[in-house]
Amino acid sequence: MHCYWPYRGRPLALLLAVPALLAAASGAWAQEGVRVADLEYRTTATARLAGMPMTLHARTATHWQRQGDRYEASMQTDTVEFLQQSSGTIRPDGSLLPATYTEKRPFHSAERVQVDWPAQRVQYAGGATAPTPAVGAQDRLSLQFELAATYARAPERFAPGAVFAVQLIGPHAIDDWKFVCTGREGIQTAQGPAAAVHLAARRPVRDTEETMDLWIAVDAPHLPLRIRMVDRNGAVIDSILQTARYP
Repeated sequence: MHCYWPYRGRPLALLLAVPALLAAASGAWAQEGVRVADLEYRTTATARLAGMPMTLHARTATHWQRQGDRYEASMQTDTVEFLQQSSGTIRPDGSLLPATYTEKRPFHSAERVQVDWPAQRVQYAGGATAPTPAVGAQDRLSLQFELAATYARAPERFAPGAVFAVQLIGPHAIDDWKFVCTGREGIQTAQGPAAAVHLAARRPVRDTEETMDLWIAVDAPHLPLRIRMVDRNGAVIDSILQTARYP
């Protein structure tokens, strides 16, 4: 919650640091949902190649679109060729119900997962199937929008220590994650500081772990300000919001 929508220097309809324009979108997530959003992040990726540490700087373009009770989202990080795409339906309570999820990692082909809720079956790219998870499960891209919408509807649920358990749909399996709210923090964006609520998750994987951290803007429309992921091999992708535009 990941088609590419690269930024081509068009005038911004919104800069993160302009409170009046942010206020124009106030309540959108909580009421009928942001219809279209183009978000641009500055991304730093670190990993080891042939045993040597490597750091790359990239741009991540995220697109969100809602039409009626359907949504589509995409995220592309250039340079490292990381891509996520998600699509599905929006339930009456405003929560997301993913139907397809595509992920492409560097040096790998794209892998697609299809979730057939009526048939209660998940179909993986390699042909394997699994039972559908419980309603409320999210894929790795839709998750950020789901948590942002949840915050918009009920910010009182995000007290320090609050836990949000979610089943996360990946390209090969469905994993259990628990996000713990650590409280409010300041995020330094390209346009200045912004207040965010921080959600952190740690998942053991054999003798190591995977981590995921998400910072959601306290002010409407509660955009994901920062997203940081660390895989089991220690590779890090850290993205901080630079601009947001609502076509």
